[in-house]
Amino acid sequence: MTEPIASAQPRWFAALLVAAICAGSAGSSALAGPAQSFDPITFFTGATESSGLLKQAFSSAKATHVTGFGAMRGNGQFVLDQTMTVTGEKAQSRQWQLHQISPGHYGGTISDGKGPVTIDVAGNQLLIKYTMTNGLKVSSVLTIDAGGRSGHNVSTVRKWGMTAATLSETISKR
Repeated sequence: MTEPIASAQPRWFAALLVAAICAGSAGSSALAGPAQSFDPITFFTGATESSGLLKQAFSSAKATHVTGFGAMRGNGQFVLDQTMTVTGEKAQSRQWQLHQISPGHYGGTISDGKGPVTIDVAGNQLLIKYTMTNGLKVSSVLTIDAGGRSGHNVSTVRKWGMTAATLSETISKR
């Protein structure tokens, strides 16, 4: 059964770190093909799925799995609903609500975050930043592959400027 983020207990910390789910890959130049513009609305519309590895400071690595479904609402808001699982934890649900601010720039919110989410397009990459409800800062780079059907994401979670966790995952359209 899916447990809402707001009512989860401190053990869901790992699941929150997966929040970087739709994010980046700072060292993904091997995946970066010819310069193409990454359209996050097109990529995340419909069903997506990801598998990855979460590495937390002072803990062993854990496998992650995320399923998502995104759709444009009539008000111009793009909504992405996700269910995240981390090995040994209960599934967690969250929702992204995004809108285009200007070409290549998006803003919005995420249900397990506080304050704004910012997303900037840089060629074939998305640069995503937000703060989680517990104050951890997430910075992600998602690099789309040349075919546009999958991408590699690396997210870094920081507290007081120090890395608390990293997530490396592959996100694919289903």
